[in-house]
Amino acid sequence: MSTGTAPTVSQPTYRDGDFVPTREVPFSSDLDELIAEIRAGRAPNIGRFCGYCSAPIGQEHSCGICGETTDRTPAVDKIDRDLAQIYHAKRKREGLYVHLAAWTGILLATALSILMILLLPGWTKAFAIAFLVLGGYFAGVFFGNVLIQGVAYRAGLNMFARRWSEWRSQS
Repeated sequence: MSTGTAPTVSQPTYRDGDFVPTREVPFSSDLDELIAEIRAGRAPNIGRFCGYCSAPIGQEHSCGICGETTDRTPAVDKIDRDLAQIYHAKRKREGLYVHLAAWTGILLATALSILMILLLPGWTKAFAIAFLVLGGYFAGVFFGNVLIQGVAYRAGLNMFARRWSEWRSQS
């Protein structure tokens, strides 16, 4: 009876609040954009990628993300499907956080508008309608883009780090 141990999950590294790719968490924003383009059918899954983390390397002999050299790990010409799914799942996680926060802002603005309709006298209820339209928009933007964006990005990177570790341990 063997006991399987889960791979150790490294946490993303941040310097001055910004994510810094490491060998343990080699998230590449260029690869993220390329995978999004490939999934949308606007780019082919072909090129020259790092053999360790699959970051695009062009004609370079070492990866700028993980530091791997093509001498130690030969470059590959396609992105692994499982790795593409990890990048896609990271985007979905971020989107979930942002959308939930935006809808929270919209619902809060709607509740405040209803409260204003109930409390304001006569023609001043028009302010409640204007607040419903403008307040809902700005609350959604503020909650979804300004307030939660950093939290969503970090949650996506943490999920990426966990799934990356699992993927590398299976490769």
